Amino acid sequence: CFEEEDEGGDLDDEVDASQLERFMKDRRRAKSLPAYPAALLDGVSTSNESKRVKFADSMGLNLASVKHFSSLEEPQIPSKVLSRHKSFPPPQQDLINDLCQNFKSSLDTDRLLACFPEPQETERRVQHLRVCLEKVTVTQFDVRGQIRVLTGCTDKEVGVRYTFNDWLSYVDAQALPAAAEQPGYAGERFNFTVYTPPFMDPSLAVHFAIYLKSEEGEFWDNNEGKNYTLRYHCMPSTMPFVSAAFHAT
Repeated sequence: CFEEEDEGGDLDDEVDASQLERFMKDRRRAKSLPAYPAALLDGVSTSNESKRVKFADSMGLNLASVKHFSSLEEPQIPSKVLSRHKSFPPPQQDLINDLCQNFKSSLDTDRLLACFPEPQETERRVQHLRVCLEKVTVTQFDVRGQIRVLTGCTDKEVGVRYTFNDWLSYVDAQALPAAAEQPGYAGERFNFTVYTPPFMDPSLAVHFAIYLKSEEGEFWDNNEGKNYTLRYHCMPSTMPFVSAAFHAT
């Protein structure tokens, strides 16, 4: 019995060796990995389950084709792809730069300018009106002025009444005493500041008048009944901003 089993075992070994030899011949001739029946893989040991990397050339297979590009060659872009690329909107940075430039231009071109001549003959006017506008300057954010007052009263209020909506409403801003008076000037000096809205409609104007309230009564300088007016004027964007409010308008 034992002899028969040994002979049968030898025969099986010869069959397995023959199949393995044909398998290796087919493997060397293959141009790509063949799909072998699963039955040929049953005898492969699976004791080592760790994965290993094998390269195609070490297994007798052909490598993939490799294309070398020259730096002098221009890429061939399909016309459809090129037309779609040209139809894309400009980069986001260009849009931001355009918005910043437009915003800066709008701030530079609309400027408040005085619609009245520079005050003159302050001495005569203060003697006649008791209070008068002596000087005014305009910046990009406010209007500043100097008032001359002729009074000896200690209890008094000096200021400016102004409006941004043609006197539908108004605000009184009290003026503050200025530095010590220079000799030879009549009366006292007061300074005031009116802050203009940052996004004021260019079609609107700033109107104001100067007042003095004391125990002797109320006194006004309203530009001979016409009020003092500042309006927006379109100026060249290249023209530097000048703080003086008096221009030929």
